[in-house]
Amino acid sequence: MRAFILTCLHGVFLCGFSPDLAAQRSRDPYALQVEEQLKKLGSDSREVRAGAIEALGFLRAYRAEQALVEMLRDPSTDVRRQAALALAWCGSGEAISPLIETLNDTDPVTRQAAQVSLSNLSGMEFLFDTTAGPAKRTAQMKAWRDWWQTVSPDRPPPQVLELLREWHQQSHGTVVHTSSTYRGPPSVLTDDRIGPGFWQTKNVPFPQSCTIDLGQAEEIAQVVIHQHGPGFVMTDYELATSLDNKSFEVVERKKRTTPVTLQINFSPRQIRYLRVTSYDSVNPVYPTTFFEIEARQRQAKGAADIAWRCERGLRALGSLGGEGATNAILRCLAPSPPTDEDHLPMVRAGLRSLGRLRNEAGFAFLIALLEDTYWARYAADALGDYGDARAVPSLLTAYRKYAKQRNGKNPTALPPDDRMGFPSEDRMLETPYCIAFALCRLVSDAESGLAEIAPLIMANLPGDHDTFLLYQPEVGHLLTRYLMELSGLRQVACEHAFELLGQPRRFPATDSALPWPQFAPDRMASWLPAICTEEADLPRLLALLKHEDGWVRLNAAKTLAWIGDKRAVEPIARLLSQAKAEADYGYSGTFKDEEYADPAPRWREGLIRALGKL
Repeated sequence: MRAFILTCLHGVFLCGFSPDLAAQRSRDPYALQVEEQLKKLGSDSREVRAGAIEALGFLRAYRAEQALVEMLRDPSTDVRRQAALALAWCGSGEAISPLIETLNDTDPVTRQAAQVSLSNLSGMEFLFDTTAGPAKRTAQMKAWRDWWQTVSPDRPPPQVLELLREWHQQSHGTVVHTSSTYRGPPSVLTDDRIGPGFWQTKNVPFPQSCTIDLGQAEEIAQVVIHQHGPGFVMTDYELATSLDNKSFEVVERKKRTTPVTLQINFSPRQIRYLRVTSYDSVNPVYPTTFFEIEARQRQAKGAADIAWRCERGLRALGSLGGEGATNAILRCLAPSPPTDEDHLPMVRAGLRSLGRLRNEAGFAFLIALLEDTYWARYAADALGDYGDARAVPSLLTAYRKYAKQRNGKNPTALPPDDRMGFPSEDRMLETPYCIAFALCRLVSDAESGLAEIAPLIMANLPGDHDTFLLYQPEVGHLLTRYLMELSGLRQVACEHAFELLGQPRRFPATDSALPWPQFAPDRMASWLPAICTEEADLPRLLALLKHEDGWVRLNAAKTLAWIGDKRAVEPIARLLSQAKAEADYGYSGTFKDEEYADPAPRWREGLIRALGKL
C-alpha cells in the first residue's frame, strides 16, 4: 500500500495533449485537459472511460471528485477500479462514505483500490482483507463506518492529529556550544533541517565535541546524529547528558564505524544538556561532520517512521480540512521544512495540502517559501492548486531567479537534486516548470507582467528533438504556447525565430527593448512547434524543409504536422520523393549511426512523420 501511495509525489502530471491549436492558445492547458477527460467519462467505451479516469487521477483534478464518485457504480470492473484509485488523489471527505461502500464491490481488486484510497484520504489504516468472505469483510467495513461517524465536518479528526504528535514531540535545542568550528555555524545542528548546511571540524586534535542546550529539562529517550556521509562518520564516540552542564553522565561510549544516521536509544531520563564527542573518525582530518542532532522524548523506530506517520496525517488534513488544519500543518513545516531524503514525501504532502485548504496563513507560507531554492518548486505547485491570482507577482519574481538565463545557461539558484552534469537544453528545470505551470492556472490576461519574462520563457523551452516520436505537443510546448499567447508576444517570438533561421519576417520588428535569446539554428528551430500556430506561416515552414541543418528540417516538419494544414501534403510528398534513401549515403560502422552514413536526423524522417500526421 505504501509503495502505491508514494508514486505521484512530485507534482501534477500534465499529459501530452493534442486538441486544436486555437484551444491550446486560448485555454489554460491544465483546465483544458481536465475538461477533455471529463467529457470522455460519457463514452460508450469502457476502455475510454477507464483511461480518462486514470488521467484525472494523474492530473489530481479535485473538481472531478463527484464525477469519479459516480463512476464507482459503473458496470465495468475496470472503470470502477480506476475510479477508486483516482479518488486517492482527487477525493476529499465527500468521497469517504462512497469508498467505504465500495469495500463491498464484487471485484476484489476494486475493493483493494478503495481501501488504498480510504487510507490515503483519511490517514487511517484499518485492517481490511479484500479476499475474505462477505461476513468478515462486513465486520471490517464496520470499523471504517464507526470511525467516520465520529468525524466532525468542522474539525480534523483527533486520530489524524495524533499522527503528527511524534513529529511535534521531537526536541530540538536552541543553543549549541562546540569545541571548534571549521564549517558551520553550529546552529545548523538544531535547525530542523538535515542539509544542506552542516557543522564540521578540521585539522584539530581529538577529541572534538558539541553540546546542545535544550533550554529546559526534558524527558529524552533517544538521540539521533545525522552525519554527512560514510566518508566522514565517527569510529569512536561518546554521548553524555547533564542537567547543569557541569556533571555529565555517559550514556554510550563505543568504538565502531558508525552508520551515517547514528541512533542511540536509552532509558528515558531528564536531560537539559547533551554532549556528543568524537574520539576518532574514518577521516581523521575531519573529526566531526554533522548535519543535525535530534533529541526525542521516546524511542521510535526511526526518523523515516515518524515522517511516514506525519506524511499520512498531513495528506489527510488536506483531504478532510476543518478548523485548525492549516495551523497543524504549519506547526510541522514552518519556518523552514527539512530537506533530507526521509522527510521529502512528508513535506511535499504538507505543501500540497496547504494548496487544497486555501487558508490565508497557508498562502503566506507558500509565498515565503518561493524564496527557498529547494522548496520553491513545490510551493509553486501548491499555489497553482490554491488558485489565487495574488500569487502571480511573487511567481514572476521567482521565475526570474530560478529560470535558465537568456543565453540558455543554468541559473545560480538551482536545487542540488536538479543540477545536471551535462547541458540541460533538452529538458525544463523543475522549478521554472512548476512556476510556469502555476502561472498558466492563475494568469488570465496580458496585464499580469508576463511580457517582461517572455524572453526567459522561450529560453527555458526544452529542445529535445527525439520526442518528435510522440506526434503530439509535450508539456513544455503547452505551457510555453499558452504563456506566450497571454503575454501578447507569441508572434513576436515566432518572427524572431524565423528571422534567425533565414526566413523573411511576416510582421516588422517591434520597438520593444526585450532582449530575445539568440541560439544556434537547431535550438531556435525547437521554438517553432510551440509558438508557430498559424496557417499563414506555411510558406516559411515549407522553405525550412530544405534548410541545411537536419534539426531545423525536423522541427519545421513537426510544426507543419501540428498546424494541420492539408496544403502542406503535396509539397512534403514531393520532397520525400526526391530525397535519397538512407542506403544511398553509404555504410557506416560508427556506433549509433545505425548502419548508414547519412547524418542525424535523417533527411526523410521528419517528412514521413509529418505526412503520417497530416
